[in-house]
Amino acid sequence: MGIIDTDVCLSSFQVFRAPSDGAFIALSDRYPGLVARNEFSSLAAVDELIEMIERQRRHDHSAGRPAA
Repeated sequence: MGIIDTDVCLSSFQVFRAPSDGAFIALSDRYPGLVARNEFSSLAAVDELIEMIERQRRHDHSAGRPAA
């Protein structure tokens, strides 16, 4: 995980073990479209969720830039 943008804020998130998936699931109320899964670790699921948020934010910022 890289340096977290100061705008990324997980005001509330949930992590739970989903027996049907056989994995830990991490999700956030602030980013309802993003769900991270990890078979082995709840912390790894949260790390992946943060990385997904950072990737989405970078994509959103670059999409608003004019072409060179």
